[in-house]
Amino acid sequence: MMKQALLKNRTWQALLMLGMLMGLSACVTVNIYFPAAAAKRLADQVVGEVYKAAAHGAVSTPTAPTLSAPAQVAPAAPAAAPAPSAFERLTPAHVAGYLLATSFSALSTPAEAAADLNASSPGVQAARAQLESIAAQMRPYFDSGAVGWTANGLVAIHDASAVPLQARAGLSGLVSSNNSALQNLYQQIANANGHPDWEGQIQQTFAQTWISKAPAGYWYQNASGQWQKK
Repeated sequence: MMKQALLKNRTWQALLMLGMLMGLSACVTVNIYFPAAAAKRLADQVVGEVYKAAAHGAVSTPTAPTLSAPAQVAPAAPAAAPAPSAFERLTPAHVAGYLLATSFSALSTPAEAAADLNASSPGVQAARAQLESIAAQMRPYFDSGAVGWTANGLVAIHDASAVPLQARAGLSGLVSSNNSALQNLYQQIANANGHPDWEGQIQQTFAQTWISKAPAGYWYQNASGQWQKK
């Protein structure tokens, strides 16, 4: 009898260890997950707003999403007390099945939790407003072909001769300010979502979107660094 009790205790200990290992595995999954689809949706939204601000010459400062009032929930009825013998009917097989089910649920939860990127932090809001303001100044240079998009989501001078000589120094400073605003936006989005290490992936996502949504006639660099015109 004592031997059976000892064996049962060891079985429960092994199952507990299995549950802890599965929970640790789920935590590792959270740390390496990058929501590419969510990043693309956010890039589409932000890039569209920046191009719109450039076209209208005005800044439309993004606002935080409005939260609806929580629905009134009726108090739940008191749960019935479990039968005294319920725990005794549990077997190691029951517990193993439960641990496996909750483990798979935990592994899939990070993907659902990261379905949208947070873009409402003060840092992201300020970065977007700054970028929209500069975009209104940059548009004439994009239109003339003086500047264009690089393959890594920044702006570079494409044809300095399209700008009068006395204005070229000012253009260089404007391009530098624009690139600082762009890099700040990428960093703020990564920081707002608790993953500074995502900055490079966010920047690459935006780089593709700046080019794909650019108006006809804009210049951009392809992956090989060669200039092309939309």
